[in-house]
Amino acid sequence: MDRAIDECIRENVLRDFLMEHRAEARAMRIFEYDQERHMQQEREAGIEKGKEQLLRRQVQKNLARGMSISEIAEVLDESEERIQEIASADPGEQEE
Repeated sequence: MDRAIDECIRENVLRDFLMEHRAEARAMRIFEYDQERHMQQEREAGIEKGKEQLLRRQVQKNLARGMSISEIAEVLDESEERIQEIASADPGEQEE
């Protein structure tokens, strides 16, 4: 870490900041990047988005079949409030 800070100072990369905050930068490891953690977070966000899109499609399909909000909530194991929220949403919002 010290070597990276020294090199940045020599190369005039964030020189003033590092000269003034060297100890803080070392303690906080502001240059550390965990790629695997970042990728895991991206995967989890994608999964959640996919689940939400699937739920919205299922609600719309079941509404089209004539099912009631309470029936859909029971079948999809969601609250009636959540199903009503989806059913009332603008169709353009549901594509997001």
